[in-house]
Amino acid sequence: MMRKLLIFTFLNLLFFTAYSQSGCPGCAVSLPDTLGLDTIFLTAAPDGQAGVYYEGDVSFRLPKTTTPVAAVDPDIPSGLGISKITISGVSNVPPGLSWEASQMEFDTEEQTDGCVRFCGTPLQPGLYLVDVTITARVVIIDQTANVTIPILILPAESTTDGFNMINNSGCGAVAVTFENNVPSNGRAGYSYRWDFGNGNVSMEENPDFQLYDMPGNYPVSYQALIDTTGYFLTKVNVTTVGCNDLLGGRPDLKVNVINPDGVLFYVSDIVQNASTPVTFEMNIPLDTGNYVIAITDDDSGLGGADDQCGNVIFNRNTSGNLSDGSLALRLEILHPVDTVSSTDTVFVYDQPDPPLITEAGPSPLCIGDTVLLIASYSENIQWYRDSVPLLNATDDSLAIMVNGNYWVVYTSPDGCIAESEPLSLSFGELPESVLFVNDNNELSLFDPGILPASAEIRWYQDGVLLEGFAETTYCIDASATYTIEVVDLATGCSASYSQAMTYDPLYPNCVSPVVDRLPEGVTAVQLFPNPTRGPLRWSIQTDRALPVTVSLHTVTGQQLQEENWRLNAGEQTREWELSELPAGMYLIRIGAEGQSKSWRIVKY
Repeated sequence: MMRKLLIFTFLNLLFFTAYSQSGCPGCAVSLPDTLGLDTIFLTAAPDGQAGVYYEGDVSFRLPKTTTPVAAVDPDIPSGLGISKITISGVSNVPPGLSWEASQMEFDTEEQTDGCVRFCGTPLQPGLYLVDVTITARVVIIDQTANVTIPILILPAESTTDGFNMINNSGCGAVAVTFENNVPSNGRAGYSYRWDFGNGNVSMEENPDFQLYDMPGNYPVSYQALIDTTGYFLTKVNVTTVGCNDLLGGRPDLKVNVINPDGVLFYVSDIVQNASTPVTFEMNIPLDTGNYVIAITDDDSGLGGADDQCGNVIFNRNTSGNLSDGSLALRLEILHPVDTVSSTDTVFVYDQPDPPLITEAGPSPLCIGDTVLLIASYSENIQWYRDSVPLLNATDDSLAIMVNGNYWVVYTSPDGCIAESEPLSLSFGELPESVLFVNDNNELSLFDPGILPASAEIRWYQDGVLLEGFAETTYCIDASATYTIEVVDLATGCSASYSQAMTYDPLYPNCVSPVVDRLPEGVTAVQLFPNPTRGPLRWSIQTDRALPVTVSLHTVTGQQLQEENWRLNAGEQTREWELSELPAGMYLIRIGAEGQSKSWRIVKY
């Protein structure tokens, strides 16, 4: 089925280090003839089976522009050219498999078709969502994305002459299903014996599944007895007889067999002048019940009936020597039984304990902090964030600065996988725009309106906490470096701002002997826009003609610019261009006839 090959979100993935990206050469590109040139397409990977060698190719066509990408991700603008696509890595490959691509870099002007071959012997069954990391050059920006290739590894099977085992290997515990390869199909004469190696035995033709819940190797033995041919009397070996011919010569012996119903149904050929021991060969099927063998001396009608040498009774289970008077004989009864014996092994590998994650870092966590996550395993691990494998994250420690749910996967040498519990990390937002300004020795937070809903304010003088001062303003009484710290009580995160301040003795207790008001003759002042990205205009209204000085200062008092005008009565507007100034807080001071007033402005 078609896969969404390029969804331009920043996903970091990497192939697990236990499996190489080489050793599977020779993949062949096989794509439908009807595909467009600028499209996204991916063929399906064939299924595999645990314990059975696997070799499968996946072919793909990569896009030349973002147009087919935008069709599956509306956040991507269409029509942008993709100049190069690189395969950066592969992760979640079934344990035991390697991979190799036809090429790792694609110049889209020349080639967008390729393939990947997966090969090796998969160790454990499961549905593996193999993630392929790709990097696309869109205009001049590299963007990373991923494609998922599902590979289904079916449970292992083992076949012998007598039986098959399905799911005969696994991690921690396996439930094994058995198939009888010598079925009776309802016919009599079949018997079975199973020894499952786990302490259980069965005489059933088709036993129930067996659970193996402890690591180890369990030998399974099977025996089928096929007793369908029956019993056959094949030889009568007469060792001695007491009967003689009419003229005293050796007897002419023959064997007569009478069935359980008393019917004579078999007479052997005559052995003339028999000299014991003498063997009679035959192939007589035997049923249940008692049979009689009568040994006679054949007289061929001369002098009356045949002479009786003796009778013995037997059944199909008779063995050993039989006798009747001077008659002694031994029977050979053939009972052919086919025996099918087979053995195999169930493998249960140790299921590793889930990895444990410990974290080392500050508390609370705030944006800009780093947390070190440490796994309890030192090798064969892969870190994940929100279900996505992290690029190059295969060491036992991981430095984290981003919100997410983090977990780690360990793969044992046997291919058994253990996952840790997810660890949720959240970095709190820092209070924004923590700045203060100095106005006649009074330090005040520039914009108290952006404080967190629940905040605590702390003031410091030369690094020493000023106890009891928790307002948005602080009146200094000495030159020093002052710091304001704002703590968001909801997250515990804080931000601070420090600035060296010079105490102005003209404003003890932040109060001027002269009332802070507009200079005489100035009736109104407007500054706009404030904040500004560059141009700053002010409108000054006077009630008479008078000289006016306008100056620009830093919050620490440094004068940056000054202009003098003689204004006529009425309203006049002037403008300064501040685009060259760094972003920050500044003071505009307007003075006339020995008096002045300051205003705060912000340059973005």
